[in-house]
Amino acid sequence: MAPFKYFTNLLILLTLLWLITLGWFYLHLNIHFSFEKVGLWMGMMLLTLIAIYTKQVQHYLNKASISQDHLGFGLLAWTLLLTTGLLYETGGTINPLVHLLLLPLALGMLILSSRYFIALAFLSAALYGLVNYHYVPVMSLKVQSLQAFFAWHLHGSMLVFILLVVFLAMFILPLKKRLEQQRYAIEQQRNQALQNEYLLSVASIASASAHQLSTPLNTLKLLESLLDNEVHTPMGKDLMKTYREQVQICTQALQGLRKRAEFAQTKNPQTISLQNFIQTLIEEFALLHPKSVLQTREPATNINLKIDESFKLAIMNLLDNAARYSPDSIVIEFQHTATHLLFNICDEGGGVPESELAHLGQQPLEEYHGIGMGVFLSRMIIERFQGKLLFSLIDKPKKGLKASVWLPKTRFDLS
Repeated sequence: MAPFKYFTNLLILLTLLWLITLGWFYLHLNIHFSFEKVGLWMGMMLLTLIAIYTKQVQHYLNKASISQDHLGFGLLAWTLLLTTGLLYETGGTINPLVHLLLLPLALGMLILSSRYFIALAFLSAALYGLVNYHYVPVMSLKVQSLQAFFAWHLHGSMLVFILLVVFLAMFILPLKKRLEQQRYAIEQQRNQALQNEYLLSVASIASASAHQLSTPLNTLKLLESLLDNEVHTPMGKDLMKTYREQVQICTQALQGLRKRAEFAQTKNPQTISLQNFIQTLIEEFALLHPKSVLQTREPATNINLKIDESFKLAIMNLLDNAARYSPDSIVIEFQHTATHLLFNICDEGGGVPESELAHLGQQPLEEYHGIGMGVFLSRMIIERFQGKLLFSLIDKPKKGLKASVWLPKTRFDLS
């Protein structure tokens, strides 16, 4: 539990500090205090520290249904009481170590809710007021001289300042870093949720559009057979052939749209071998681009992918864009390391301006290389699998664009 961990570190720091400073006060500055009473408070602090490392106490705190605010407040309040007891025996607020009352308060500001922090602040103020009026006077500590008293106060103030710097370095900075990481993770999850929602909305629109377009397309196919019986001239036959081809292209595009909409809405993960995945890509690519040839370079190692059907949509969108500008030369190759699986889709379509590489796939664009909604959706799908989509320029054998898809180790197995 986070409050338990931070409290432990704080108590260790305070214990070492009090042991060192009390020894320094006594041996170097000749300030004599009551060993029995100071020893009692130090003993309680040490016993608390020992109890924290007892397995039974740790097990109880882990199993008990105590909220983090309750636990954090109780531990920090106990630390304030122990510090106040030691301050009472060593001069009260005149002791420069009185500022140690701020340390539990600073930690509480980070780990407690507002209500509990305010309660801790009131407790700290009350304890400060208590030792301001009730304490063992400095003169009863048998201070040898006024010079020794000033040395005690100045050196103690310096020590407190150093301690606060150490406290900020040891506690505040790591906590700040952790909070920033949590904030970044929450922002990433929020962006991922928005992207998934956008992806599903686009898929729903595509599915609805495919359904609406299927009716007029079926009507055109019925008219095709009727027109065949009415057209007898050579020119009319040629026009009917063109008409038939265009209807067939629209039918294939509509089927692809419907299938991709279904893929985008599918979230059930499955395991598929890379060889089968590549074969499926080749077959679907051949249907959509019969005049293009897709070259593949497969790894020698057997690899199993942990994906769903939407991932195929992401890769097919990238292949479609490559085929649009480089129908005669499209290569997809696969490489793997211990941590990543890499898909490289290379074309010879001339590439894009280098200044635009970082923006490809970040939002729908049509100005360069046909990078539109398809690649935008591909990036969102790939990131849903904790992957990355990057673009780079290539010059050999001709100038073109390379789309690189990185999948983490959690999404594939080597067999």
